[in-house]
Amino acid sequence: MSQQITGQMPMEETSVKPVKLQQIGEGQGQGQNMFEGNLSLIRDVKVKLEAVVGQTEVTVGELFDLKNQSVLQLNVATNAPIDVRLDGKVIARGHLVVVGDNFGVCIEEILPVNE
Repeated sequence: MSQQITGQMPMEETSVKPVKLQQIGEGQGQGQNMFEGNLSLIRDVKVKLEAVVGQTEVTVGELFDLKNQSVLQLNVATNAPIDVRLDGKVIARGHLVVVGDNFGVCIEEILPVNE
């Protein structure tokens, strides 16, 4: 049986079930580009994006009690948008998808860039 670890231990058992995501192919997207202008000087510079599903807070005791098959309950609903971050700043939002054997994020909203 899986152990559930949360910031506050629930009084009753919470159901734990796997997420079923729809398989989609890689797409080019549609609409306007996130940035406009001449990017030729920096086009090949690699940056790291993070897709943040959620987070949780646990005590040190709960952290040390984690075992194989323990479940951490995150602070977001299963249908909540996923934040896409660049250098810690949220730049877009989307939803989880499956691409081949990997997770992906289908972008639904590009946030305005604050100068």
